[in-house]
Amino acid sequence: MAQNQTTSPVAAVAPIQPSSKGSTAAPKLNNEMEMGSLPADGVPLGAGDIMQLARVGDVPGMEKLFESQEYDATYTDDEGITPLHWAAINNQYAMCKFLIENGAEINKKGGESVATPLQWAAQRCHYYTVHLLLQHGADPLITDAQGYNTLHISTFNGNVFLIVLLLHSGIPVDVLDSFGHTGLMWSAYKGFPACVDVFLRWGANVHATDEQGFTALHWALVKGSPGCVQKLIEYGADRFAKTQTGKTPAITAQELNTLGAWHKALKECGYDEDGHAVNPCFPGATYLLKDKRGFVTKFTFLWPFVMVWAMIVVLAGMPVFAAVPLSLLAGYTLQWVAVRVLEHAPPDMRQFQRTPWLAGIFAASLFWIGMNWFFTILPNTTFKAGTLSAMEIKALADDD
Repeated sequence: MAQNQTTSPVAAVAPIQPSSKGSTAAPKLNNEMEMGSLPADGVPLGAGDIMQLARVGDVPGMEKLFESQEYDATYTDDEGITPLHWAAINNQYAMCKFLIENGAEINKKGGESVATPLQWAAQRCHYYTVHLLLQHGADPLITDAQGYNTLHISTFNGNVFLIVLLLHSGIPVDVLDSFGHTGLMWSAYKGFPACVDVFLRWGANVHATDEQGFTALHWALVKGSPGCVQKLIEYGADRFAKTQTGKTPAITAQELNTLGAWHKALKECGYDEDGHAVNPCFPGATYLLKDKRGFVTKFTFLWPFVMVWAMIVVLAGMPVFAAVPLSLLAGYTLQWVAVRVLEHAPPDMRQFQRTPWLAGIFAASLFWIGMNWFFTILPNTTFKAGTLSAMEIKALADDD
């Protein structure tokens, strides 16, 4: 979501993204992320090489330096950067733990981005280091000079594991950056369907808008990721929401040449190209429209009972040379009906293996076999057999 000095439609609507190395007072905005171009081995030497020791994770060397009492874990350079910052960005878990145990300020802001060690670690997607810092009281809601907290920074890189970790730590799922963008909007714009799915499952507001009136659906169409667009529509995103300038998602897709992704997502979710629902015409369609997931779940489990029964009836009631092909035809026809129903199912249930279909076939086979045994085999092998035995005994007695 970068904002460049250009007249292209994408740049005209894209939200502002973090800077690469902007100044603290007036950050310069471009396409790079803070720390994204910062070399891990670019630690300035001097100061007893305390920063270099933190970068390489030399815990024994750091212990000796602290024993000299010349430096301690609270040391900061001219930019406010601490050894914990360098240990965090280089994923030096043991060094981070050592510095924290020796009094390092865990939420200290430093660098031109005015960011915390937690944000430095999140920028490089160091999961275990982020977890360690959170366990020792790092605040994920602290923002840097650009107004982004740790959740936003993790979303920029599409790291699902970090997002889940941060959400489990209690950070609000719809926390805003300085421009009114949520994590869901960022993940939709970046084109990360897995991140979009995580935010939506966590209860992110799909109808939230930023300062320009853009919803997450608008941002998904800027990048044109079909997976993101489809997931947002599945969770009830307004297909006709308008921005402050009156642009609907369809207009946004047209201006940004992402109509293909827009139309594909609409079709997968059961809508026409104008965003209107396509109503199925088969019997019981009204129940399908009320609760698609519930209807498809029940249908795919119960329909095999009809299919198995029809095939058994044909096999049992006709000569074998006609019964076999006709039973296969009956099974194929009834399965074709199920395929037509699945065309209107939720996108994640449009394959039989994602429904109770196979469980229904097993249950139907067991059910009809049980019914046949109970009403046919059991009476003939138990009650009638007992009656015949009594009659035979009486006949033998009469003969005597």
